[in-house]
Amino acid sequence: MCVHVSMADQLPAMVVWDPDEVCVLVARGFPVLDVVRELRALLTIDLGAPEGNGNVLLCFCGARVPLPAELLACTVAAEAC
Repeated sequence: MCVHVSMADQLPAMVVWDPDEVCVLVARGFPVLDVVRELRALLTIDLGAPEGNGNVLLCFCGARVPLPAELLACTVAAEAC
């Protein structure tokens, strides 16, 4: 079962692992680069996923972990300013 990433409100940290749902919850409102850095650390250090090339995040099974469209929209909006 692959890891999924979802956006959420009112989390105790920027990135939170939910083992019951096999999901990483990402708090809204944080800079995208910080979120990606935290996601990479959680996936590789805590969950034992392999390192991806560049900004590619990989699941512990080796499959690519897609980021939520909402998070990617934040990146596009920031670059437009």
